[in-house]
Amino acid sequence: MEKVMDEKCLSCGASIKYNPKKKKFICEYCHSEFTLEDLDKNKKKISKENKLEREFSKMEDMEGYTCKNCGASIVSLDNISSTTCLYCKSSAIIKNRLTGVYKPDSIIPFKYKKEDAIEAFQNICKGRLLIPKGFKNINNIQDMEGLYVPFWLYNCKNNAYLNCDGTKVTTWMDSRYVYTKTSYYKVIREGDLTFESVPNDAATRFDDVIMNAIEPFDYNELVDFNPSYLAGFLSEKYDVESIDAYKNAKVRIENDSISYLKREMTGYNTLIEKEKNNNIEVQKTKYVFLPVFVLNIKYKDKIYHFAMNGQTKKLVGEIPVDKTKLFLLIFITFVIGFGILLLVFNMMGYRW
Repeated sequence: MEKVMDEKCLSCGASIKYNPKKKKFICEYCHSEFTLEDLDKNKKKISKENKLEREFSKMEDMEGYTCKNCGASIVSLDNISSTTCLYCKSSAIIKNRLTGVYKPDSIIPFKYKKEDAIEAFQNICKGRLLIPKGFKNINNIQDMEGLYVPFWLYNCKNNAYLNCDGTKVTTWMDSRYVYTKTSYYKVIREGDLTFESVPNDAATRFDDVIMNAIEPFDYNELVDFNPSYLAGFLSEKYDVESIDAYKNAKVRIENDSISYLKREMTGYNTLIEKEKNNNIEVQKTKYVFLPVFVLNIKYKDKIYHFAMNGQTKKLVGEIPVDKTKLFLLIFITFVIGFGILLLVFNMMGYRW
């Protein structure tokens, strides 16, 4: 049996949702507004025990996974940890997917709403001459989710070593000759580098390339995890273990370390890597939820995927090219170029 919970308005008892703009929880019925502290204080007043735990225990004898508010059945993928009832729109948070090893250490709350994601999508389409007509129409948005994506963050130290063959080229001349002198060097750099909060997403269904592209997140805005932040949004528990996700983070640390050492090798005309080594020590691992909007755009029977950073509003995705417009652009460029060439020849006195 799956256990669910829903944040309720302290005034009228209706479902409330987190508003990223106001950083408060808003009731759409009586328009009351509450802070996270208000909700926590209310839970403590009702009982010395945790109110959420008591709500979960009342459902122990119920079968299946049902909405706590209206009793409707809720269909959920195995990894979904919070969702929304299709009938009453109440938030449903699945407790067993947010406790124990699945409880995040921290969370960055959403700063933007769905309307901001739509605006970002339309803005990224502006000024693109080759975009198909009608692609940016909001009616093409087949699906849009505001969801908390699970991430692993790694704090590491790396003792990095880089050995390169370098050259310095000097040139001078006299009245008769031009002289070139090439000096060869063995260039070595080594250092202890510190990395904080190196991220890698912890869900297999998200493309690592897209998740990397919407970085960076400001990890100074991480706060202690509280399930109330999930109200009105989807979330997933991790299905990639930290040791497996670390493999990708390790590659990033190694590449960044070698690039840093190479930037320190200044004053050389050429550098050829001969030997490199990384000795990485993982000092701390954190499991966090980061805010992401996912947009699926359907255009001419094909789905185009976009993702927006829910903290910074950075949006990435694939934009199609109108082949007809591309052909016309190439044709017009050729005609204009050929016309300019004819004009130049005529000015030089050539006649055809």
